[in-house]
Amino acid sequence: MAQDLTFTTRLATPADVDSLAELHCASFSPEDNILATLGNRYVRAMHRWQVNEEKAYTLIAESEGRIIGFLGHHEGSYGWSMFRACLGEFLLSMLKNPLLVFNKDLWQRLFRRPHSADDIWNRLANYPGVERGTNGAVDAEFRGKGVFPALLEASKAVAESRGTRAFLGGVYKPNRAMQRALMKAGFIETELETHDTVILVCFLDPTLPDELGLARPDALGE
Repeated sequence: MAQDLTFTTRLATPADVDSLAELHCASFSPEDNILATLGNRYVRAMHRWQVNEEKAYTLIAESEGRIIGFLGHHEGSYGWSMFRACLGEFLLSMLKNPLLVFNKDLWQRLFRRPHSADDIWNRLANYPGVERGTNGAVDAEFRGKGVFPALLEASKAVAESRGTRAFLGGVYKPNRAMQRALMKAGFIETELETHDTVILVCFLDPTLPDELGLARPDALGE
């Protein structure tokens, strides 16, 4: 592959589901992404839900007809909606591997909710117009070539057209590289967290921090 990568971004369609699932499974091990423990069928069902769900969308990066990255978003919390849509594949995974019933990390991941000791940040987590990042990956062959920043910028454009006022993104606590990448793109770390992730926010509407009572320089990343 040449040093200068040419690619485009677009919204994913149902025809992209198999490729999205393939890239997802190739990008993560169960240690990196707990949902990978449920297997390829579940991951495919999750992407099918993401593409077809009215409150969700997935941006993909494509080069020469090949999907080399994706980034998914959902309006508000999505755990139960995703779980219901993927229930059949979830039960099948449990039948194939009954020990998953005792996997505490799996259950916490499926139904995790960001929380904070500060009620203002808790309001942000459930505020109208706040989108959640659902999943994302870049093909290992194309990392460091601007794919992820391009997906973020494309997502911002789509989000603004949908009336979104802020993005929330959860990143696994050991993944400092992703946290730095988000901060470089304008995200700031919040006081929200789950048992395994830190939560970062990007305010698309500059009046939202004021509205929430977060009108201080560190809340705006200044």
